[in-house]
Amino acid sequence: MIGLKRITTKDKILSSAARLFSERGYDRVTVREIAKDVGINSSSLYNHFVSKEEILKSLYNYYSERMHEAYPDIDELLLLAETDPPHEVLMKTEFHFDEGVRGLLDKILVTAARMICDDAENERFIRENIFDSISNTLRPLLEKMVELGKIKPFDIDTFIRVMTCYCFSAAALNNSPFMQSVAEYQAGMSFIFLMIVPIEE
Repeated sequence: MIGLKRITTKDKILSSAARLFSERGYDRVTVREIAKDVGINSSSLYNHFVSKEEILKSLYNYYSERMHEAYPDIDELLLLAETDPPHEVLMKTEFHFDEGVRGLLDKILVTAARMICDDAENERFIRENIFDSISNTLRPLLEKMVELGKIKPFDIDTFIRVMTCYCFSAAALNNSPFMQSVAEYQAGMSFIFLMIVPIEE
């Protein structure tokens, strides 16, 4: 897909669909319109995808694969929690993609967000790729830091809700005139992590 040296017709279909779905909503975009945007006819598009639903599923799979690859190794972070300052370890949970991939991923997320109340599949996608992914990284890390006496005990559930809302809204902003730079996003993450109070040794 985007980021590869050779962009195939299938890649173009997915990129076009992601843009159109995020701009107008999945239900308001037809296969014919996607094909026209790519510069092919509808019958050619069906050589790559049997339906609009399969295009959406492929976009969701692509998002999940990229996020899985990018998430930091929790075992490594738990080891760092024993020796490094808490804020430095927490900032290592932050990651970002290059602009081309990030733009595509944000469009996929916005598409799912627009449809989150429509059916269980979209809700599952958002839950697994945003809320569960963040929780599965931050919860064991924060619990370990509290256990080690590195940070003061606090409401981890509420903190994770704040963090997931920030990450979710950042993706939405990146598909608007209020797009954040990587530096602005990281500054926001750093500010949120300041809510966690380290225990001075």
